[in-house]
Amino acid sequence: MKDFMGINGHTIQFDAKLYAPVCRLVRDYHNLYWDVAGDTSRDTQFPLAGQKIKWEDKSGKWKSFDDVPNWQEIYGSWQEAGFEVDVCIQFGGLTLDKWKNPAEDAYRYGKAFAQYFGPSGEAKLVTSVEIGNEPSATFKPEEYLVLFEAMARGIRDGDPNLKILTATMRGGKADRYSLPADTFKGKNDLYDVLNVHIYSFKEHWPTYLRSHPEDPTIEYLQVLRNTAQWRDENAPGKEIWVTEFGYDSSTQQPPADSQFKLVSDTVQAQWIVRSYLEFSAMDVQRAYLYWFNDGDTPSLHAASGITRNYEPKPSYYAMRHLYQSLGDYRFAREVEKKPGELHIYEYIHGQDPNQRVQVIWSPTGDGQETTITRTFEGQVVKAERMPLTDGPAEQVDVSGEILVTESPLYVWITVQ
Repeated sequence: MKDFMGINGHTIQFDAKLYAPVCRLVRDYHNLYWDVAGDTSRDTQFPLAGQKIKWEDKSGKWKSFDDVPNWQEIYGSWQEAGFEVDVCIQFGGLTLDKWKNPAEDAYRYGKAFAQYFGPSGEAKLVTSVEIGNEPSATFKPEEYLVLFEAMARGIRDGDPNLKILTATMRGGKADRYSLPADTFKGKNDLYDVLNVHIYSFKEHWPTYLRSHPEDPTIEYLQVLRNTAQWRDENAPGKEIWVTEFGYDSSTQQPPADSQFKLVSDTVQAQWIVRSYLEFSAMDVQRAYLYWFNDGDTPSLHAASGITRNYEPKPSYYAMRHLYQSLGDYRFAREVEKKPGELHIYEYIHGQDPNQRVQVIWSPTGDGQETTITRTFEGQVVKAERMPLTDGPAEQVDVSGEILVTESPLYVWITVQ
């Protein structure tokens, strides 16, 4: 799981040391505009960006970084904290008509990026790169492909060891934020990973109501099954990464004229952890949570952090516990799976298969609890409930009746 769990950070605002206890993978949104200062034909000057960073925060205010960013300092500090870095190259306001020579400029940028950042490059700062984030909002698929194909070839020529991800796509019916999977049909030599964003929406605008990850009435996990099916038929061997998923929780209420629906801090923690568990049981190789920190703003994607103003939420402690408990373990099997009643997944230690952890929870979203009795194969070492606060997790006696709640219970077992 330590090679599976990731988080989305922010180029300037990410405090790597604060988030190192919750995962070792981090994804950054890296705006190409910053490197070329708006001129796509301009040569890069790595490790420096081409201009100061300016961004719009969640409240709509524009902010600017004081100096031209030094990528060696920024991504280097993340590496020093133990993180492996995935970079999502965003095209920002650079629609195709604003590129001077689209194919030529994209190739040159991709090659320069790989030669400097790649694992075999000069700085060795980045192990994977995404060509675009959610370009379907501003690019037609054929327009995006002009940049994708050229930039991918540049990356391959710059450092063939740098993994390439597609922009956000999905098998089955695409949504407004994702490219249809067939966009990448026949392009297998140009990418290594299919890139998916999924949020567990029960409703979209205006409520953006979300449901628990196991809810069979939503498309959340089905999107991944559809993507895996497309991959098997069209691009066997390619990995699938979830690079965005998450939930908004805030201490503030939305404005009176808003119908936006939040979840509680407790529910956010439960659904984040259970999403990681569900993804780990599927044909998914990585999952990056959106988002790292928020300013307690009760609107879409603006309250998705596991910290609030850099103070841990319950989800921070729950995610930290998951990472520290299962970091050296990998998913092995579904011990029991009763939709709407009970999930029990087993994880095996990567170095010692006799060491196992079974995770037990109620796959529901209405506070459902139940009791079970269970005989475990092997010796139970300890059992802990997912924590919501700092300090030791609650110890649970599993020798008799076991209370199963929507907060996962971890049971460590030694098999002789």
